[in-house]
Amino acid sequence: MDSNNNLAIPISLIYMLLRSGIAKLRGRSLVVSEDISTAKLRLEASDIIPEVKFCPEEMPSIIDVDDVLKNMCVMVYKYFEDRCAACAIKVFSILGNEWLVDERALVKLFEIARDFNLPLQWSMGCIILTTCPEDYGEVREQLKPGDYIKGLDRIRRALLELQKRI
Repeated sequence: MDSNNNLAIPISLIYMLLRSGIAKLRGRSLVVSEDISTAKLRLEASDIIPEVKFCPEEMPSIIDVDDVLKNMCVMVYKYFEDRCAACAIKVFSILGNEWLVDERALVKLFEIARDFNLPLQWSMGCIILTTCPEDYGEVREQLKPGDYIKGLDRIRRALLELQKRI
């Protein structure tokens, strides 16, 4: 992570390093156990984790949700004129400077995002699962106001699947 607690490398690379066992989570770092320039790393299409390439331009509205979402998300919100839904899952303690999940759980979280096509964003020690498209320009074209409700259901199904996998 950089000095602002943002990820300094793409999530797909973190996923690939953790999944292959080349890297481990230690303190505030991702410790790589071998020289990745010589490691046989090939990023396959199945390794690509969707990432949001923008932040909401408006303040998100925190919403009240059911137990499935409450138990997994530290915050659930809608934003972008009620088009997108998001769930913030705390994975890193900024105060404690330590990971709150292990490598296996983080890999599973990345796989859920990929399998359910829920783009991710890293923010303040949380991984944000969102139903917004990866590119800001696609939001208005692909989503209508009120689509966050369908998005919440998609996030809920993904989190139920995550609970089964972990």
